[in-house]
Amino acid sequence: MVAIGRRRKPRWLVLLALLVAAAVGGFFAYQFWFAEDGSDDGAFSTHTVTTATIRFSITTSGEAQAVQEIVSSFGIAGRVSSVEVELGDEVREGQQLASLESDTLENQLATAEANLLSARLRLQQIEEGVSYAEKAAAAGAVVSAQVAFDIASDDLDDVLDGPSDAELAAAEERVRSAESALLAAQDSLRKLQEGASEADLAAAEANVAIAEANLTSAKSLRTSANASVQSAEAAFQSAGTTYCDTDDHIADICDDFSTTPLSNRQISRLNDSISLEEDADAALIAATSALIQANSTYRSALAAKADAGAAVDAAETALESAQEALDEVKAGADPEELATAEAAVTAAEQALEAAQLRLDELREGPTESAIAAARGAVDTARANLTSAMAARDDLLAGADQEDIDLQVQQVRIAELAVEQARENLEDATLVAPFAATVGAINISAGDLVTSATPAITLLTPNALEVELTLGETDLPVARVGQKGLIIFDAIPEKAYPLTVTSIGLAPTTQQGVVTYLATAQLAGFDPKADVRPAPGMSGSAVIVTQEKAGVLAVPNRAIRRRGQNQTVEVVVDGKLEIRVVQTGISDTEKTEILSGLKAGDVVALPGGAPSGEAAEDAEPLPGGVR
Repeated sequence: MVAIGRRRKPRWLVLLALLVAAAVGGFFAYQFWFAEDGSDDGAFSTHTVTTATIRFSITTSGEAQAVQEIVSSFGIAGRVSSVEVELGDEVREGQQLASLESDTLENQLATAEANLLSARLRLQQIEEGVSYAEKAAAAGAVVSAQVAFDIASDDLDDVLDGPSDAELAAAEERVRSAESALLAAQDSLRKLQEGASEADLAAAEANVAIAEANLTSAKSLRTSANASVQSAEAAFQSAGTTYCDTDDHIADICDDFSTTPLSNRQISRLNDSISLEEDADAALIAATSALIQANSTYRSALAAKADAGAAVDAAETALESAQEALDEVKAGADPEELATAEAAVTAAEQALEAAQLRLDELREGPTESAIAAARGAVDTARANLTSAMAARDDLLAGADQEDIDLQVQQVRIAELAVEQARENLEDATLVAPFAATVGAINISAGDLVTSATPAITLLTPNALEVELTLGETDLPVARVGQKGLIIFDAIPEKAYPLTVTSIGLAPTTQQGVVTYLATAQLAGFDPKADVRPAPGMSGSAVIVTQEKAGVLAVPNRAIRRRGQNQTVEVVVDGKLEIRVVQTGISDTEKTEILSGLKAGDVVALPGGAPSGEAAEDAEPLPGGVR
């Protein structure tokens, strides 16, 4: 929140009032000190001396202002999401005024809190030591890394050993099928181009017969592959039965056991079950190893079956092509058919080229790039194994004080990040610091703002104070706590009470006139009234600086000066008697009598019947001068 700075404006009324006061004071001073002694030759009236209250006051100007006024700004930069108030709204303390878009800030806080929780858990783990579960997890990670290394090593061996007989047979079958398809496509095109003949018809029929023979051969291979699968599946089932009948087997593997090969995860668990237990039973080890081997053989048989199935599909495709070619020979050709036949020949040539290339690659053995990739996989698996073993060793060794201190620092850093993220989120919302009225709104939804952007102005129009301007002659008699009244220019029909609350000593000089600023609390107004003071209204104020109650007092015009003495004329037995008096304070109407008179005395006032010879040299004093 940024507080408003108010500009101190000198008022022309202040200067005018000071000039008038100086002129009046000069006139009265002249009359008092330099006018010749004389007496009023007119008639006089009388006044009985009594007690009264005398007030000495100063007159000044003032301006109403809110007791509190602030300009609220967001604590961070961002885009305004919403403004919940309107100009002139009355808001309560803590009420939300506006907010910035906060999705990113909320995500940052959630992330910081998650990081703090993780850091605290890690510190707790370090302080409490390594649990059995952590040891088991570290050991399991080593076993998993060992299994991955073994698999990568086996894959490298397979690459170095070259293709199997089944892979070569399947590749050769694809080449034969591709050759047959090409011959069929070429014959079909030739026949379309030359026209059908008995020889062409016989050749097309022969191609169909060859394709049928190839299909029969492929199906025979598929039958053999199916038989291998059945044999491998039976061996797999037998190994599974043996394993599940062995003590200490993994129960859920046996519960879910079916004709589906085991997953890599299950194989890893089987390896873990015999590698983690140093005293594992020999029968369990043998049954587990047999099950793993049978599973591997079963998987290989399923792969060979898939290859044989693909060969059958290729042979069926070739047969379809040969049959289509035979049908085309019989039906004759048109330009569209010729174009289709040419495209078929091109496709068949490409298929044969691809099949031959694959067969050549298998016969030539693995390439340098394939070997390099397999060796790279082995190196990666070896590095992972080394890392897992190092992590396990570090875990078993436990944490030292340096590790604990470092983690404590990490927790503190995470706590600071949470505090900062929470502060950022809070700074994205403006709330009212006190009950107030919205005086200005400088933002709208969608605006980009910074922490220096003045967003919303709040003030307290129901809690007002008056800024007073004091002249240099007023300052010595002004005191905090003095009472007074102010009449605002906009509300001339009513005077409002005020009490001085502060007096500033920093002078302001303009055109040779020195003034000081004071503050007074304003009271006596109804905040709900139709006509009431508002911030910015100016007016004239009177401050009572001194007050005496129950003192002897006479009207100012009863006092005359005779030489250096102050005198009054007292009526005694119908005659005027001059008495010297000692005066105290005075206001615009009365003057305090300290000695020379008593209550009940009757004094003469200028005007009315002649005052007599005794008063000829007397001169009346102006009000307020003593």
